[in-house]
Amino acid sequence: MIAEDQMIHMVVIDKDPMFALGLCSLLEKRLSISASAFAPVDLLQAGPDHRYTDQAASRVDIALLDPAQIDLPAGHLAKRLRERFGARCLISYTNDLSMTLARASLAAGFRGVLPRSAGLEQLEAAIMAVHGGATCIDPAFANLFDSVQTAKSVPRQRELTEREIYVLKSVAFGKSLKEIGLELELSSKTIETYKARGSSKLNLQGRRAIVEYAIRNGWVQSEERTA
Repeated sequence: MIAEDQMIHMVVIDKDPMFALGLCSLLEKRLSISASAFAPVDLLQAGPDHRYTDQAASRVDIALLDPAQIDLPAGHLAKRLRERFGARCLISYTNDLSMTLARASLAAGFRGVLPRSAGLEQLEAAIMAVHGGATCIDPAFANLFDSVQTAKSVPRQRELTEREIYVLKSVAFGKSLKEIGLELELSSKTIETYKARGSSKLNLQGRRAIVEYAIRNGWVQSEERTA
């Protein structure tokens, strides 16, 4: 039996209650996941004093929803989700493949962006990755981002060393500095130096900016790793 502190506690929010309940049931077949279903109206009508509490859990790790179903700007939606559920991570699981929604979701702090066409295994893998601290962006969305670089960005990318590119790509894929260091047989401090140098050359501040740069430049779609 999985210990309570090892369970992933989720809420699934969808306008179709049968879909939400069915998805919860499928996810719970993984013994490490506990999921509860809600409708968008539960989110819209609830104020900050109506915080969701689950007697079996002291926290909600992940909220899974389609932002296109809820008439709120992505930033306000993310805030409401955290007020209502205390959700630590947000995943967009949507039929809306627009670049605007995907970008807005990422900018609002969503850690996962997947299309509804993604299979259950892919969804489960994304949940586990996001719970582990990674950012998970399906290639279906990466293809929507403008990959044309500006005149300024081209020479900046060429200034990067192979190690800096490798480290920044790995960060964009959600790897920790320790994991990258193990791959390259280098210390975490050295990896942090490569990350800082590469970020400085590209004028990027933080992991989110690295992820957005990776999407714009096609790094997210690439499986190639050059050390």
